[in-house]
Amino acid sequence: MPRPYPPPPVHARTAQPFTIGEAEKRDIAHILGLEGIPPNVGHAIADAIARYNATAAGSTDTTVANTLTALAEIGKKGRRYRTAVERLADDRSGVDYTTHAAVQPLAKAVLANCPGAREALDRGAGARAAELSKHKRVDPRKESLRFFCGVLRLIFNDAAAPALRCTVEDGWRHCRLFAIGVFAIAGVDHANFDAHPERLTEYLRTDVTVD
Repeated sequence: MPRPYPPPPVHARTAQPFTIGEAEKRDIAHILGLEGIPPNVGHAIADAIARYNATAAGSTDTTVANTLTALAEIGKKGRRYRTAVERLADDRSGVDYTTHAAVQPLAKAVLANCPGAREALDRGAGARAAELSKHKRVDPRKESLRFFCGVLRLIFNDAAAPALRCTVEDGWRHCRLFAIGVFAIAGVDHANFDAHPERLTEYLRTDVTVD
């Protein structure tokens, strides 16, 4: 088997603008319980689709083994440590989205010489490495879809009519309907989610916030 190595920076594809048609906007507005989609919501959905399209193919270098190697570099000294921190702080880092979201703020704090930042990064990298060690692999394409779903959840929470969230169960059900509606517009195959709605809920729960 090939030897694991820290993933190189991702050569980012430019997100091509995505346009949502008027009929599609009406469909999404109906799902959100609105008379029409506010411009900022339409832009947020179109931007989320464009970003997903740019990252959907994933990176062949983003594997569990390679990500673990990148995290292990935090335990090195000197220039190797500095390189490891710079890699994890970079927006083009080749690690998976979940790892990147967890450690990038910590790595940036180290570069900014914040008090206690090195210790925090050590703990964060160690915790994420422990999580990854339980998984056989990370599918970069799946990670991209997870991130996309997490963004859609944020859009739904911000835009949907309050009546759609009268209970937690109703909120998740309508959030799934919203996501599937956006998938249809974006051309994302969602048959698996139709058959297993609980899996879509899991994806929608993805934490995409950055502290």
